[in-house]
Amino acid sequence: MAESQKRRGNKRERTRAKLIAATLAVIEEAGFDNASLEAIAGRAGVTRGSIYSNFAGRDELMLAAIGSRGMQLDRDFSAPAPLKAHLRAFAERLLDQLPAGARGGEMVIGYALYAVKDAEQRATLAGVYGEMFAKIAADLEAQYGARLAISPHALALAIQSLAMGVVWQFILSPKDVRPADVIAAFEALADGALRARDPSPLPGEGVGRGPDG
Repeated sequence: MAESQKRRGNKRERTRAKLIAATLAVIEEAGFDNASLEAIAGRAGVTRGSIYSNFAGRDELMLAAIGSRGMQLDRDFSAPAPLKAHLRAFAERLLDQLPAGARGGEMVIGYALYAVKDAEQRATLAGVYGEMFAKIAADLEAQYGARLAISPHALALAIQSLAMGVVWQFILSPKDVRPADVIAAFEALADGALRARDPSPLPGEGVGRGPDG
């Protein structure tokens, strides 16, 4: 029984991989607008129904295909660690993935422009980003809570925005994206995102004085 389930699982993975490869091939030949399910199914040598057995529809298949071409960046912040250590490790993972991001950059940019024009695809993409931001924010809230100087969602947005800015800059001018600078930028974000533990008194305020002076 277990062996039969394993074979079915392997077959499903092979079919999904075949559909993703076919989707990328059709996009490269015909563009995003003309990448129909019929064309993709024909390229993969499967029926249109097979697509719906493996993906919710064209939008999900398109997103999976683009995801396979770009970076595979781990955004897990759940392990206990200082925020600066977390963001430094994230910066190092980002740097490792930059060559993959550059290789798939043209198609990813093309997909972004396509999603801007296609309301359904844009909604699918927004849902994916929404889930990602919610997960990162929950991890940050659980670990740092009231120590954060900005909301967990704002910090999640800042992390993602800085990462994507680094990616696009690397695509355009890789020599300007120096590893030490990228790590320093994320460490500075960590420093700025946390409240000071022992803030100095403001001018005119005495240390240890009560509210009534």
